[in-house]
Amino acid sequence: MASPDNMTTVPAAPTVPKPTPAGSGLTAGDWAAIGTCIGIVGLSLTLIGVILTYYGRRRRSNSQSDGGEEGIPLRSMPSTSAESSGSSARQQQPGSCTTQETRRDDPAQLAANKCEKELNYIYETTGSYVQMLPWVDDDKRHIMDIYTKLQLEKDNDDLKGEVKSYWDIFKLKSREGYPIIRAILRGWAGLGKTTLLDKIAYDWACGTVAALKKYKLVFVLKMHSLQQKSDVIEAVFDQLLDEKTINREDLKSFITANPEDVLFLLDGFDEFKSTKLDETEFGSILKMLNRKGEYKKCGILVTTRPSHYDKLVKNTLIEKPFALVEVLGFSKDDIKEYVRKYYSQELSKANGLLERITSSDVLKDLAQSPMLLLLMCLLWSESATLPDTMFRLYKEALRYIFKRKTQMSTEEISRLVIAIGKVALGGLLSYFQKLSFQEEDFEPDVLDMAIRAGILTSQRVFKGIDTCKNVHFIHKTFQEVCAAIYYQSLTSNKETKRFETFFRKVSDTAGFEYLLRFCCGDNDGTSTNSILKILSHQVRCGDLDDRNLHIALDCHFESQSKKLPPTELINSVIASNVQAVGALSGDHSTSLMYFLNNVTDEKKSGGNARLKRIRSLSITPTTFRRLGVDFVNQVNRMARLKSMFIGGVYPPTHDSQNDLSRLISSLRLKKMTQLYAVFFRGCVLTGSAMEHIFGELSNLTNFVELYMFGNRILARSGQSWYHLKKIKTLNKLNLSACELESDDLEPIAVGLSNLPNFVELDLSRNQTLAGSGQSWSHLGKIKTLTKLTLENCALKSDDLEPIAVGLSNLPKLVELDLSRNQTLAGSGQSWSHLGEIKTLTKLTLEYCALKSDDLELIAVGLSNLPKLVELDLYLNKTLAGSGLSWSHLREIKTLNKLDLKDCELKREDLEPIADGLSNLPKLVELDLSRNQTLAGSGRSWSHLGEIKTLTKLTLHYCALKSEDLEPIAIGLKNLPNLAELDLSRNEALIGDYNIK
Repeated sequence: MASPDNMTTVPAAPTVPKPTPAGSGLTAGDWAAIGTCIGIVGLSLTLIGVILTYYGRRRRSNSQSDGGEEGIPLRSMPSTSAESSGSSARQQQPGSCTTQETRRDDPAQLAANKCEKELNYIYETTGSYVQMLPWVDDDKRHIMDIYTKLQLEKDNDDLKGEVKSYWDIFKLKSREGYPIIRAILRGWAGLGKTTLLDKIAYDWACGTVAALKKYKLVFVLKMHSLQQKSDVIEAVFDQLLDEKTINREDLKSFITANPEDVLFLLDGFDEFKSTKLDETEFGSILKMLNRKGEYKKCGILVTTRPSHYDKLVKNTLIEKPFALVEVLGFSKDDIKEYVRKYYSQELSKANGLLERITSSDVLKDLAQSPMLLLLMCLLWSESATLPDTMFRLYKEALRYIFKRKTQMSTEEISRLVIAIGKVALGGLLSYFQKLSFQEEDFEPDVLDMAIRAGILTSQRVFKGIDTCKNVHFIHKTFQEVCAAIYYQSLTSNKETKRFETFFRKVSDTAGFEYLLRFCCGDNDGTSTNSILKILSHQVRCGDLDDRNLHIALDCHFESQSKKLPPTELINSVIASNVQAVGALSGDHSTSLMYFLNNVTDEKKSGGNARLKRIRSLSITPTTFRRLGVDFVNQVNRMARLKSMFIGGVYPPTHDSQNDLSRLISSLRLKKMTQLYAVFFRGCVLTGSAMEHIFGELSNLTNFVELYMFGNRILARSGQSWYHLKKIKTLNKLNLSACELESDDLEPIAVGLSNLPNFVELDLSRNQTLAGSGQSWSHLGKIKTLTKLTLENCALKSDDLEPIAVGLSNLPKLVELDLSRNQTLAGSGQSWSHLGEIKTLTKLTLEYCALKSDDLELIAVGLSNLPKLVELDLYLNKTLAGSGLSWSHLREIKTLNKLDLKDCELKREDLEPIADGLSNLPKLVELDLSRNQTLAGSGRSWSHLGEIKTLTKLTLHYCALKSEDLEPIAIGLKNLPNLAELDLSRNEALIGDYNIK
């Protein structure tokens, strides 16, 4: 938003002299008459203004709604000044601080009005034209002609509202309904964070976005010019306003009196001058971020790279509630839109560039960054070619910068870049990570040439009555690439050692990612190896989600080296246990595959043997699909793999389903002879992919566990289930959340019926199985089954009989889990059918919303089970206060253990529970944990002394107090067999009795 010479100046408003009666030639009576006329005319004009405002609002409300805001200038509305469209619209808002009733002599209001006018002028003139690249000052386009909407994603589950467009940020609310006035826009370098803030300021000035109309003033401040002591008002005047036209104190008075009407857009926390923060040194800007001081109620949006996010959300800065919005850059469609806008007059060039981008995974990833896509457009215009790495892309950009504006030779350009790179590196490695320089930091001729070329920019800054010039690189990434080129030019070991020593002391290298990547660019020498070794020592072994590992792999990719990287890095990636359970980004995926293809090359020493080190692999479906066929080929070489987990949330689009199924069908599991467990969670497997998996697993002698959780399109797979019979060694099968239907039960049971070692089947979260009727009887074919889990299947009373009949024929079934089937509550006589499963030793009815009426019928049903020893009623809070119904538990004579955790039991429950359990000759364990409502039960605790057979009592996390101990002890002293009492997590007891 700077003017072409990078100096922002605003002309002072003209002063209109006030008329005075003296010397006018008019009498006092004349003046009184004139005043009366003016008053009448003024009243008429006010009424006309109100009417016009009303109809204007009607027109705007009919033509525009919040849902359709796109920030399009209202060009059809005539304006007489830069202020007209934006500020006038805001002045008419109900409750706005700028109303007809405002006192005209209020200096704070007058200062705000002048400030609003100046900001409108800046944002609607110089700010409305985007300089396509900072060094090409004659290539500007209107922001509405080139701006392409970014992908935004809210990362807070605890806030009300969604974020599809930036204006949605201003509508977010906390759970309690309070507006969110702090928001962080987080994104990698070049993803368009700065341009997004410029767009917000432009839309505010134009008055086209309803969510912004509540703000009287919007300030865009660059944080690279700020430090921890910086003051809000001083920064506003340094960067935006002319002190000659607006009084500082008056403006401050307005902001502090009307903070809800003021929005600050803080650009680049990662470029903040102060890298190590001291709360005692905070000026009003950092205090404002932390909702302290006189500006704490102002609205704030702040941008940052991910590397500095943790520092930003510390207790001393932004605390919850705040909105975290990920700036994701461009989608595939956005890239097409942007390129076609850029080449609006040359569609053949647009199509050529898009074809080149889609031909390369690297370029597709880089093109998600608006700045890098812009570089591609620029370079394509010149030569219709593009480089393959970020370092090469920036080197081409540097060459273009200098060739366009100067007649310098390649050697001269190199010397100049190295000269400014020395200053750049010194700044990046300084205590404050310096991004803003003084002119004297550079050699005069170097500075002059760099500014003329456009790689550096000089900006005048006001400091009180004095002015000085700050020098910046056009973007932080250009400072980083120049610094890297200087580093690569170093020949002295002493100089390179200083660099290495610095990074050995840095605990978090994420803030230096681009510098390190550029330092390794096209460099396979010792300096790159040194960087990779340093990074390797900071990596969690085998964790492909580790940020330092991402940087190391990206550095190796930028080097484009065909040599083996350091052993330390190889061992950090290819470890015994490898996991990528987060979403691996596109560029990190590319770097990982480049690394794997290099280090596992069979032509290189030990290449084929390295993958045999891996024993377990965990990866998300998204990352698995992104890594593609090359990664599948690498997995197929992991001959000693014991467990494989491919799972996570995966978007079930048609294309992604087919891609993932094809990749999984390419796995050669039969070569992994030590494999014992495979997990496919949320992989949207098809029936054909499932058949392939069953076939591959059929010859593995060690294989025992198969998990297929959340593969929802497996329902109605018909005869594909029969192929389960091929996996003779199978011990456990999990088909949870697969949306299975009654027709699936028979083929599944048939497939499992002839497996001699099969013992455990989990059908949880298949709510479509409810009401399966006689189909449940097919489960009786799985004669070896010992445990069946039907958790959260929406079962009803009508399901209990056919389930029990089917299971009654299983000679080895000992455990049945019916947890979280709240629809079973009140099943009446249907509970009695459970008595048919004679082999049952454990029944789990957790969180079934059971009521007192269920207790008697459950107890009667279970009383006929000669082997039942354990009953789990955890989290049935509706059982609290069941009174005499607890006594029916005495019917279950074989009961050994009862779990009543978190049932919200009260003191009046203790006596009937104890009475019911006192007649059970084999009961040895009672768990009353997490019943905090039992605290203070007084003498009721004594009833526990009636359970004479008890050997273990658990009262974990019951909020017990010291006064509970005596009655508990009195009650338990008569238990001859009690050997264990668990009072853990009752914090109120720790101070008094040091109980752990």
